[in-house]
Formats: sequence, C-alpha cells, structure tokens
Amino acid sequence: MRQLLDSLKVFTDRFTFNQKILMLAIVAAGVLSVGMFGAWLKSEEKTVLFTNLSPEDASLAIAELNKKNVESELTDGGTTILVPEGLVHKLRVDLSAKGIPSSGTVGWGIFDGKQYGMTEFLQNVNYKRALEGELTQTIESIQGIRAARVHLVMPKPSIFKKMQAPATASVVLTLGQSSVLSPNQIRGIQSLVSGSVEGLELPNVAVLDQYGVVLSESYEGEGYGQSEGQLALKKEVDAYLTEKAETMLARVLGPGRSIVRVDATLDFDRLEQQRHSFDPEKTVVRSEERNETSGAQDGNNETSVTNYEINEIVETVVGEVGDVKSMSVAVFVDGRYGEAEGDAPPVYSPLSDEELQQIQRVVTSAVGLSTERGDRIEVVNMQFQAPAEEEAEQGGLGGMGGLPLPGSLPQVIGKVLLFGLALFMALRLKKALGDMMGQQLIPQGVTREEFADTKSDLLDTDESVTSTENKLKEIRDYAGASPQEIADLVQAWVHEAEGATASPRG
Repeated sequence: MRQLLDSLKVFTDRFTFNQKILMLAIVAAGVLSVGMFGAWLKSEEKTVLFTNLSPEDASLAIAELNKKNVESELTDGGTTILVPEGLVHKLRVDLSAKGIPSSGTVGWGIFDGKQYGMTEFLQNVNYKRALEGELTQTIESIQGIRAARVHLVMPKPSIFKKMQAPATASVVLTLGQSSVLSPNQIRGIQSLVSGSVEGLELPNVAVLDQYGVVLSESYEGEGYGQSEGQLALKKEVDAYLTEKAETMLARVLGPGRSIVRVDATLDFDRLEQQRHSFDPEKTVVRSEERNETSGAQDGNNETSVTNYEINEIVETVVGEVGDVKSMSVAVFVDGRYGEAEGDAPPVYSPLSDEELQQIQRVVTSAVGLSTERGDRIEVVNMQFQAPAEEEAEQGGLGGMGGLPLPGSLPQVIGKVLLFGLALFMALRLKKALGDMMGQQLIPQGVTREEFADTKSDLLDTDESVTSTENKLKEIRDYAGASPQEIADLVQAWVHEAEGATASPRG
C-alpha cells in the first residue's frame, strides 16, 4: 500500500494544482455516473395499477399500499397509481377483494340482503337503481368511456293502452382524452339500453357527452336532425361509385391518367301505399238466410237470402329511404404521349372519338347509369399537367427552389447551432489538453517563451548537413556560444528522466 501511495504521489507531483483539480473533477464525475447508472439498473420499473380513479378510491388505495409497505406514485392529477411492475397483478387481486376501487354504483347485489318489511315502492326503487347500476357498469367497460350515468323513466302500467306513457332513458358519458365515439358505438349504446328495459324503444334513448352535446340521432317525425346522416350517406354512395370507376380506368389508362366524379341524388322520402284489389270471379258465401211461411190460402212459401263476399287483396308498400333518384358522372381522361427527339417534351396526342365512346359505355355500366331516370355522363379528353411542371411550380412557390420550407427553418438553424457548439467545445478541449501536456516538459524556473526559443534553436539545423561529424560540430559551436541555455536544457532532461525512472524507497 505504501509503495502504491508513493507511486501515486510521484505521478501527481508532475501536474500543477489546476491540473490536479481537473483530474479530481473527472474522477468524481465518473464515479457519480457509475453510481447513478447502477441505481437505475437496480430500481424496478413502475407500471399502472389503476387509472381514472376518483379521489376517494385513490386515497383508499394509497392507504392499503402503505400498509403493505409498497412504494407507489400518483400521476395524472391523482387519478393514476403506479407500483412496481412485479407486484401489479397481486396488488390488483388483493385490492379488488377489499372493494378497491369501488365503482360507486349498485347492481343486482342490492337484493342480496334481507328484504323483510320493505314496501312495494322501495322494491321498485331498488329495482330501478339496480338496473341503472348494471347498465352503467356495462357502458363504462366500453373502450374510450371513462364514466357513465344512466337515468331511466319507467311509467306505471295503465289499463288503457292509448294512455300508456312510453319509457325513456338518458345516458351521460364522460369520454377520455382524445376519445371520439363512432355513430355505430353510439347506436350500440342505445340498443343496449333499449334492449335491457321493458317497453323502452331505441328512439327514446338520448346519449350525451360531458359537455352536454347530444351524440345520438334525432328521430323526430319531421326528419329533424337527420340531415347529417343523409349527407354522410350521400358522400358514401358518391365515394363508392367514384372508386369503382377510377380503379377500372387506372388499370387501363394508367394511374393518374383519369379523374372521375359522381354526384348521386338520393330520395329520402318515406312512401307508404296501401292497395286494395278485388277479384269478382272468386266469391265466397258470407251468410245465407232462409225463411219459410205457411198459410191457409197461400200454402207453404220459402224464401232465402245469400250474401257473397268478393275476394279482396290488401297490399301495403313502403318505399325504401335512400334510393338513387338521379345521377350525373363527369370523367376527365388524359391522352397519349409519344417519344420526342432529344430534350424536347413528349408529343401529346388526344384519344379518338371511338375510344372516348368506349370509355363512356364502360363507365355507364360500372356505376349503373339509367337513361330512364335521366342520368347523365360527360367524358372529356384533355391534356393533364405534366409532373415536371407541377414540381417546378411547387418548388417556386412553396419549396423555394429546393430550399426547406419556412416551417423547417428553425429545426435546420437549431441543428447548425448545435453542430457549431460541439465543434467549438472539441477545439477548446484539444487546446486545453495540448497545453496540459506541454507544461509537463517545461523545467522549473524557465518560462514558456524561453523554453520554446531554446527548443526551436536546437532543432533548427541546416537540412544540407547530413553527416554525424557536421552535426556534432554545429552542437559544439552552439554550446560554446550559449552555455547557459544548454545547461537549462540538460537540467530539464535530467528532471524528466528522474521523474520517469524514480523507484520508491522501502
């Protein structure tokens, strides 16, 4: 150990005070980095135990975790609890057994206890609460929904059917961040609630979000609120027919060589007709009446009356909503491009009338145009803009002739500044290391300038002198002219040799 300490002392004596401080800082930074990295490897990664917790459930869960001496962390404003990944499944089972987190709603478990002495009114109230609670728990299990409230209105049954009020329901949803329910999901929630409550029809279920916006469709008799659905259906029909025609033309003419637009007019009127038809040849005896009379003068008389029922056929015809009423199609097609000589652009030639008629007939059959409905189609042959011209326009306007867009300039400037800073730090570090190594060769009592002049004078010999005798003669002449400088140089060499070969005394 003593030899090791002496070697370390000899090694450190070669450096100045500033160099020792720098080396000490580097060693401390290395030890600290290794310690932090080791602590990070030792610490177990945390994962989510519960999320979207109420303040009451969060406090109960934290209290139970503290009893178990489990390290936990609250995030997302106290609604999410993080625990070590290896304990998450066991903790979920243990806390669920203790009713944590509680859903805050009651279900059919409300009838598990004794019901002695409970009136019929309280029984109906508990039934309504249980039904609402079960529906709430089911809706909350749908992805994207954080919380839900269900309100049911179930009127008392009436002996008169016309006086029976319909059942209604309202569902208030609290959606998660960036969560949007599709129309099919909203309609599924309506179907779930209406199918779970006796006498509740789907149009009588209203679905709202946490901001009070009605998400469910309106089913008013005047068609109020159905414009969005009708517009969506029209867009879907137009897009479907357009894709059919464009994909077909792309296989024949090539991609980007045709443009098709379809405008379909849909009939959203609901038509209900009732037809009555009679067949006089087919009759059925409905009733027959016979009367017999007898008298002294007239004798016996018999009369009969027979009523026949004519065969009647009753038909109720209901027209479908969304049927295509009329349609118009516009088609743009590009021509052909022939090879050109040299750097000249390709030679454009339009399509023939026969080819345009063929395209018109094919598109007519593909989208299902009907002349009886008055459908129209227009096929126009026109030269499309060349891709090179489009790139030139985009480069001149938005691309700035190949330069980055204004939106990316801050990123480019930031990268240039970071690169310049890194280069500056590298150059400074290189200079500092050079100075540090150069100071080790300067003997004590000699300035940097004197040592540099001495070294340069000694090494600055004539390149024409190649023999050993000439070199020795030059050195003797210089030593005779400057003996003090030679003495200082020899002392520096001796001091350096002793520092490198010194052995500790034991």
